[in-house]
Amino acid sequence: MNRVSVFLVCLFGTLLIVGAGVVSGVIPLSRGHDSARPPCEQLPNRKSVVDAVASHQDLVTRVRKVGPGVKVDVATPCEGQPDRAIVSITYTTETEWKGVDAVLRQEGFGVAVELVSK
Repeated sequence: MNRVSVFLVCLFGTLLIVGAGVVSGVIPLSRGHDSARPPCEQLPNRKSVVDAVASHQDLVTRVRKVGPGVKVDVATPCEGQPDRAIVSITYTTETEWKGVDAVLRQEGFGVAVELVSK
């Protein structure tokens, strides 16, 4: 085989391996908007988060009105630490992310919030 053929075979093989890794999830693609969650030891207790959501129902309503794919929940993301919680806001589109971001820039819950693409 000449050098061009070897190069093309190697290039095709590399692309095939990378493509399989992306499709299978072994090589994650960043969606760009998911927020970083604070470490578990820095998250507030569940009661504080539940109380924050309850006392900010107007904010919850505004966030949910951004779009049909937007959900606001109290999540307990730390395995083995069910009392550590966070406000988890899920969205499904770029437009919903922008809308939720705009609402949260005006007002917050007073506790940690994570935005998660679904």
